[in-house]
Amino acid sequence: MKSEQLIKDLLKQEESGQLEFKEVVRKYAIGKTICGFLNNKGGQILIGISDNKEVVGVTDAEKLQTEIMQYLKKSMVPEPPIMVSLESFGKKKLLLVKVWEGSKQPYIFKGSIYFRRKNLTIQASSKEISELIHKRQETETHWERQACLGIELKDLDMEEIQKTMDVALVENKMNEWGNDPVKFLSYYGMYQNGNFTNSSVILFAKNPARFIPQSRVRVSFLKSGKTGNELTDDRLLDGNFFKNRQAILEFFGKHLMLKRRFSDKEWGRDDDYEIPEKALREGVMNALVHREYALASSAMSVLIYPDRIEISNTGKSPYNQSDLKKSHLSMPYNPDIAHMVFLRGFIEKIGRGTIMILEECKKAGLKAPVWDISEQTVKLSFFSNVLLGGTVDGANKEASKGAIEGAIEGAIEGVTKGVKEKLAVLLRAIAANEGNRVPDYKEATGLPDSTLERYIKQLKDGNLIEFRGEAAQTGGYYLTKKLKAQLK
Repeated sequence: MKSEQLIKDLLKQEESGQLEFKEVVRKYAIGKTICGFLNNKGGQILIGISDNKEVVGVTDAEKLQTEIMQYLKKSMVPEPPIMVSLESFGKKKLLLVKVWEGSKQPYIFKGSIYFRRKNLTIQASSKEISELIHKRQETETHWERQACLGIELKDLDMEEIQKTMDVALVENKMNEWGNDPVKFLSYYGMYQNGNFTNSSVILFAKNPARFIPQSRVRVSFLKSGKTGNELTDDRLLDGNFFKNRQAILEFFGKHLMLKRRFSDKEWGRDDDYEIPEKALREGVMNALVHREYALASSAMSVLIYPDRIEISNTGKSPYNQSDLKKSHLSMPYNPDIAHMVFLRGFIEKIGRGTIMILEECKKAGLKAPVWDISEQTVKLSFFSNVLLGGTVDGANKEASKGAIEGAIEGAIEGVTKGVKEKLAVLLRAIAANEGNRVPDYKEATGLPDSTLERYIKQLKDGNLIEFRGEAAQTGGYYLTKKLKAQLK
């Protein structure tokens, strides 16, 4: 389904300086276009699309995926950051060739330098070649590629490097480095002239904060809100990129309560946080990848408040809020870091991550998240419908869970265990959000309309909830005094 949505998003666009459609695989033409993308701002080629944007598909797509990757890597210098992915649209297979803006411009394909001008690929002029060379000189001094003095091979996390090597081998269908981590890092520009680069330290050092103190990440749970003085859990993470990612996900697992949603299929259910974990993961990855690590004052934080989660990082975004709501080509601030993370499969399809965040929050019935983009920082705010890591009507949440299930057991008879479980989900949603109407509880529980109405009636008949208000549009459901007494 993700593939189909990506294809639909791309087909809504016209060919441009960063997008081209091709009906069949012609390797030489693909090579010229990719070279032009590398020497400009990156881009994508979607193969299997006719001139009138009809999805025709690609025959032998898996075989061609490997052949294209090998052809481009052998025909182009220097080594290009290229990914070729297999996409599905209905029963048809397509190929998506994607590249970021190259960090070693100018790139040469078959002895020629190509450039992208609007939706055309042309041979670069002498002026454009000069500009590309100047740009490369600036890129070579980019912080990611600078040597981090003092770090040795023993300071690196071999387990994380091996995981990345294994994934890179599967993705590229090539093995230019054998089982040698130094050759692997050299292959991707993270070991140069006898030195490990800053990007290799951020990604793979056992203790990167020893060499780059600003690489730490702060995670906090503020039970009383921003103006309160109660920091329930506050810590600094000083692991490498991949270890910090895992630690942040575990922090969510510690402080966010799982919420059970039921599908229209009576017994189907899906457990997730109040704010979807998939959206949170993508938000965290974006902050880690696009963070401006070079600044001594660089910072990143993940803050859980009772009503929202804020993920902030130091960095400049090339996009505004409206750009992030539509398909766009990713332009990572740290291309070496981004490429490694992309190899590991931790980044969504290029340009789809922010759209996925919006879609997941919408499906969960939440207010749309907001990106606050300033000169030096980017903050992503997720909003919740219930208290995060909080309590239910003042009672301990675990005790309340048991008390609610016990109350249902005593008040409602003649129903199956499965129905009682669903009644408990609904009753906990009402306890956490008293005064809401039926549609609000549908979003919170995922129960279909007919089932929800039936369960509401059963909870009312059991004297567990009551409706207050003069009209359905203005009133809402509340726990009865009897149940509140039981919960206490």
